[in-house]
Amino acid sequence: MRPFIKILVLLLVPVLANAQQHLPDSTIKALKNASNDSLRYRAKMQAYLYFEETNRDSALYYANQTLLLARKNDKQLQIARSLASKSYQLIGIGRYAEALKGLLQAFSIAEDPKNASSSWILIPQPTPEKNRLLILSTLHHMFGILMDRTQNTEQALFHFKEGKKIAIEINNSQRMLIADMNIGNTYLDLNKIDSAFIFENEARAIAIKSGQQKYLGYILGCLGDIALKRGDKATAKQFYYEAAHSSGEQNNLSGLYSNYFRLTNFYLAGKEKDSSLYYAIKTLQTFKAIGQATGQHINIGVAYENLYHSYKLRKQLDSAFKYAGMALAAKDSINKNRIASLAQFQTLSFKEQLRLQDLDKEKVLYQSKVKAYAAFAGLGIFIIIVLILYRNNLQKHKANKTLEKTLTNLKTTQTQLIQSEKMASLGELTAGIAHEIQNPLNFVNNFSEVNTELIEEMQHEIDKGDYDEVKAIANDIKENQQKISQHGKRADFIVKGMLQHSRTSTGERQLTDINILADEFLKLSYHGLRAKDKNFNAELVTHFDENLPKVDIVQQDIGRVLLNLFNNAFYAVNQKAKTAGPGYKPTVEITTFALPSGGWGAKVRDNGNGIPDAIKDKIMQPFFTTKPTGEGTGLGLSLSYDIVVKGHGGNLEVDTREREFTEFTIKLPIQ
Repeated sequence: MRPFIKILVLLLVPVLANAQQHLPDSTIKALKNASNDSLRYRAKMQAYLYFEETNRDSALYYANQTLLLARKNDKQLQIARSLASKSYQLIGIGRYAEALKGLLQAFSIAEDPKNASSSWILIPQPTPEKNRLLILSTLHHMFGILMDRTQNTEQALFHFKEGKKIAIEINNSQRMLIADMNIGNTYLDLNKIDSAFIFENEARAIAIKSGQQKYLGYILGCLGDIALKRGDKATAKQFYYEAAHSSGEQNNLSGLYSNYFRLTNFYLAGKEKDSSLYYAIKTLQTFKAIGQATGQHINIGVAYENLYHSYKLRKQLDSAFKYAGMALAAKDSINKNRIASLAQFQTLSFKEQLRLQDLDKEKVLYQSKVKAYAAFAGLGIFIIIVLILYRNNLQKHKANKTLEKTLTNLKTTQTQLIQSEKMASLGELTAGIAHEIQNPLNFVNNFSEVNTELIEEMQHEIDKGDYDEVKAIANDIKENQQKISQHGKRADFIVKGMLQHSRTSTGERQLTDINILADEFLKLSYHGLRAKDKNFNAELVTHFDENLPKVDIVQQDIGRVLLNLFNNAFYAVNQKAKTAGPGYKPTVEITTFALPSGGWGAKVRDNGNGIPDAIKDKIMQPFFTTKPTGEGTGLGLSLSYDIVVKGHGGNLEVDTREREFTEFTIKLPIQ
């Protein structure tokens, strides 16, 4: 629920129920009577602010107009302000690269104190320097929104906090309120409930004290989410009602929508069929009103989906089926940049459609019996039954087509996610490869230089006729050449390993030395993390079974499994090292062994924080991850499990103790 609410509130607050597409008379008059560029800029900025949240096309037009005037007069702070306005609109329509370019240009202007005097005094701050700081605070807010929309949560949090810091310095209550509101919401996304409550509560206090009520509905809704996460349903419900009432008073349609949406889900979770249906209908009505007010296409599928769940709860299957189909038809409007969310939604929709198909089959069987009994009642009843069957068969065919399309989309998305996971691990390999390949290259270069010197010396001895010395030098050259060949082959092995990892697996099996394969990927994984965090260190411990014979495996696949396990192990000890204190020594171990029944095994062990029992059974599920947003796809262990169990007929097991260790064991039989 939260991503849909967040996107709407960040980009549409406040949408007015009576939003007009024409400027007020006062603004039109100001535009007409402006006698100089300063007044023209002020009037066009007023026009921009009027359309800022209600019509992005018009807002973008006036943002460009103010930018032209500012550049014409070389008013640097106004250039920065106009770039911020334009970038905000570009974020709203998904043109993130252009928005980033504009914001970076604006930052370069606003961060230079020399530009404080190069501006028209239009913003209500007492000094040019405070005008500059106000624009800088606004820019941090805009940049935070951009980072949030592109899933850079930590960066979003940083910029929201920077914006607040400046707002406090210039004592601007509106900017402090907006900063607290967004910081609290970001902490809620990170599941840091206590921090989220502190900032949202502070935002509510500022809103009430300063009389800035237009954001209050959104703040109260977030406080409701926090209460719900704490298990306090009564308080959550009270906040949701207060939030909806406040949004209604402010004619804030997006706030009203988000809180109706929250109430719908609240009552669905409690299986309260009448209340859930009431608020699901209100959500749909408000959602449609938002689209009309803003002139934008907004995905309505989530509202349809809630209606489907509400009707299903009431056992009104015809209506439930209708809205399930409409939800599927609208799914293309869902944010395509959020691949993992899309896959989860499509998976959910696919499962729900399978259940609906089972219900449909039960209805067909029932109606077939009715047909048999009704045949005795006469031709009229028979015709009615035929019509009913025809309608149901038509619905069934439509459902099958929808299911086929959903399955195709799901498979495509899964393929994209698997490729994304593979490329992410390939990126982590790159830094390790750079370090590992340097060692054999240094040997090759050094021995090559020594051989060059020895050849020159040998030529000198030939001229002298001392052939015993010539033979001794030749033997040295031969030994050096063998070392060059040895280290060249090592570099070749590393490069081939990278290329094999990056290619799509052909499924071709090769005889492989597991000890060498494990050792290479252990070092590559370690140096990959070291490239990201220079302060990170860990002890690498190897226990290789020297008598282990070469095994017949798909190298690319088993290499990916080992890399995933090593990456997870180093991530775990790195996280623990940040809080465990100076006495903690991060350690990752790899052990290889032969199975008594034939085959081989490997254990990857770390002394990190371990895995809580509550989630131990979920770690192999696709898309499940404990890493922060943007740091993991939740596919690494799932893909590893598929490769070991389905691809090689083996076992992948986990042994863990919370706050002490985690150990993954691979066991592969002889095939």
